[in-house]
Amino acid sequence: MISLKTFHLFFIGLAIILTIGYGIFELITPSHPGVVSMIFALLSFILGGALMIYFFRIMQKFKTI
Repeated sequence: MISLKTFHLFFIGLAIILTIGYGIFELITPSHPGVVSMIFALLSFILGGALMIYFFRIMQKFKTI
C-alpha cells in the first residue's frame, strides 16, 4: 500500500508536470489569438514554479516526520 506522504509527493509532481507542460503547449500552439495565450502560459509557469517550491519544502518537512 502506498503511503500518504508518497502519494502527496507523487500528486504534486504530477501537477508540476501538467502545469509546465500546459505552459509549453500554449507557447507552441496558442489556443486563443493574441495575448491571451501568453497570459495563460505565464500563469501556468508561475503556478508550476510555486508548486516546485512547495514540493521541495514539503520534502524537507517529510524528512523530519
